Amino acid sequence: MKKVLISALLSFPAFAYQLDNIKIEAGYGTKSEISQITSPVNVITGEEINEKHPFDFKDTIFNRNGFAFSSNGGFGQTVSIYLWGTHPKRTVLYIDGIRANDFTTPNQSAAYELFMMDDIQRIEIVKGIQSGVWGADAVGGVINIVTQKPEKGFHLKTSGLIGDYNTKKAGITLSYANEKIDMLLGYHWFKTSGFSAAEPLNKRWDEAGYERDPYRNETVNFKMGWNITPKDRVEAVVKNIDAVIHYDAAAAVDAKDYDDPFAFGISEYFNHYSQKFYKLQYDKKFKNNHLTLLFAKSKFSRTQYGGYEGEYREYTIKDKFNYSFGFVKFGFSRQNFIQSKDGYSIPKLSRYHNNGYYLTNLSKINRFYLSQSIRHDSYSVFKDKTTWKLGAKYLFNKDLYVSANWGTGYNVPTIDQLFNPYWGNENLKPENSIQWDIGAGYKGFSVSYFKFSIRDMIDYDFATSKYQNIPGKTKIKGIDASYSRYINLLNTFLRLNYTYLDSKDPKTGKRLARRPLHQIGFDVIWYPTEAVNIGFTGLYVDKRKDAYGENIGYYTVINAFANFNINKYLLAYVKLDNITDKFYQTVAGYATPDRSLYAGIQLKW
Repeated sequence: MKKVLISALLSFPAFAYQLDNIKIEAGYGTKSEISQITSPVNVITGEEINEKHPFDFKDTIFNRNGFAFSSNGGFGQTVSIYLWGTHPKRTVLYIDGIRANDFTTPNQSAAYELFMMDDIQRIEIVKGIQSGVWGADAVGGVINIVTQKPEKGFHLKTSGLIGDYNTKKAGITLSYANEKIDMLLGYHWFKTSGFSAAEPLNKRWDEAGYERDPYRNETVNFKMGWNITPKDRVEAVVKNIDAVIHYDAAAAVDAKDYDDPFAFGISEYFNHYSQKFYKLQYDKKFKNNHLTLLFAKSKFSRTQYGGYEGEYREYTIKDKFNYSFGFVKFGFSRQNFIQSKDGYSIPKLSRYHNNGYYLTNLSKINRFYLSQSIRHDSYSVFKDKTTWKLGAKYLFNKDLYVSANWGTGYNVPTIDQLFNPYWGNENLKPENSIQWDIGAGYKGFSVSYFKFSIRDMIDYDFATSKYQNIPGKTKIKGIDASYSRYINLLNTFLRLNYTYLDSKDPKTGKRLARRPLHQIGFDVIWYPTEAVNIGFTGLYVDKRKDAYGENIGYYTVINAFANFNINKYLLAYVKLDNITDKFYQTVAGYATPDRSLYAGIQLKW
């Protein structure tokens, strides 16, 4: 019996949540061990994504600590991510180093709802102000999606899924790598009849007779690297997302695709959304230096409300110099923001640029890490600004640490916020932010206390129907805690996390909309055999108010999945979302999925 038990423990499968030996780039803009990064870090591995089979980014961070989210409906509908309670535009999203925030949207947030979770190596999340490294506007934090690195040899992966709402998904990924060249090409297709985006406040959309809002997404991922010499590498990335989203007129207001329910002349309620991302990068290592030259471009096009078009370009040169007890990284980045169309008009300001000069130093003195970052941004149409960040971390041993960070941020208004003929306000001023946090960790446990002070925060004013600066300082503070461990006796992985979030609007004295006061998430994954795992993931959202005071909190959602490795090539799985069929809304008047079942298969060779 003893031999059987030992054998069972040793046969535990490759662990999807293992973070040992992972180096990430989001901390200092260069690959660094997680233990060296002073700011709180979360990493979601590709193995965890493959195990849970999320549809999009929202599903991936569904129950993660520090995150809150809202969605204006189901598949493909607008998603807002509130990292540590900050507005979505204050978190910067990168894909393989390409900035993905769509600056043509009023809030300059990334279209998280369009990112399918395929061909991903890991997702790196660094919380709190990162202005010295990633830009003055990285106030809430930085999310860096790293696409899959091809393994040596030729590999093929195909997948398919069917499920409720007439949902279908299929994909194929080819990859090849040797000592000199590595490349990956993936094509992924998703289509669903979906459910209504809008929904009454007190009953489901189908009970009210609302129509479905379908969604289609086609995504192409291409990545290629050429190791010219052991110290010279060229890398190219192309990602293309093409999506069509049907949506509704307003909260709780259903509209057929060509309806005009308000008689405003808006009669097409579907949006063709195109996003294209490009990167060309050259890395050169010599002596103690690592030089990087980068060109990146992001193109955005939406047909919604007359159409929006824009382009972001970045030119970067930076160098990392390693010395005996740390490194210093310095560089220059030119950022061009070009918006050629803004709804039914040509924007009054069609482009501006920013020259950023930055320096980051990390020193290790015995067990003490000290980081300093400073960045100066020179804008063509806004006031220049210098931002900075200080971070410290002390490792008592490999399991126990304490940390602290303090930094400043700067957010300029978007072109749309300034000049949109309906809600724009030419008198908007940039925001200035200060943030600090302290934290500690021991083995699988981590906790952080954080606090933001944002002066002249830009937000939509429902009283004037325009964007306004909120006079005074908006305060956000909270606690972010997580504990995880693998219980050998039960062959079970357990993770619990908790987020406390308190915010205050200086104008009204009330909490900011759509941020829950308390939030609890959990994962329980059971591995009865090497070939099977069964998981339950859950989220409890406490008191939360929407923009007009509607209560959209107090709900618990539990999802489940099961994976069956039929052999080393073939995987079959099922997933059941919202298993208790809970009725809830994350934005008042917009629907969420009811109980829904999906089944899929993957073939890897």
